[in-house]
Amino acid sequence: MNRRKKLSGLIAVIIAVMAMTLLAGCGSNGPGTVSNTVEIDDVLIPMFQPDGVFTLDDVIAAGWKKSKELSSETLPDATSVWYGFYNQRDVEIWIYPSHDIAISSGIDPADVAVGKGKPAPFAVGGISATKKSYGAYGIVGNLVMLCEVKIDDCEGLLNAIK
Repeated sequence: MNRRKKLSGLIAVIIAVMAMTLLAGCGSNGPGTVSNTVEIDDVLIPMFQPDGVFTLDDVIAAGWKKSKELSSETLPDATSVWYGFYNQRDVEIWIYPSHDIAISSGIDPADVAVGKGKPAPFAVGGISATKKSYGAYGIVGNLVMLCEVKIDDCEGLLNAIK
């Protein structure tokens, strides 16, 4: 009888471990996926490393290919705006002095760039002189990143910036 109790207990532990493993796998979107989002005005915005202050060199080191600098005139408080590529997709980088400024000054124009807001008439530069809209954006520290089609296009880059 004692052996039967031990065996039953062992089976219960194995089932519990398997269930937890299965549930953990189902609750995750896989490695490197966007998991940190903030809801602002009923919109979920992927955000990473809110304490980070990054430079263009940090983005390049993460695998982004710089193409050209754009005007930051239409993006209040942005220190620079860059257009480039990641995994053969267009990615625009807006650099702000801090995470808080990226949020307060970058979300409205990013919403316009992804088609969620109303554009200013005759906007030039910023919000891409090469592309009129993007599909998604995310915020990494002081950077706003616009992704060509969906956030998955930038996911590896968003996770790789250090």
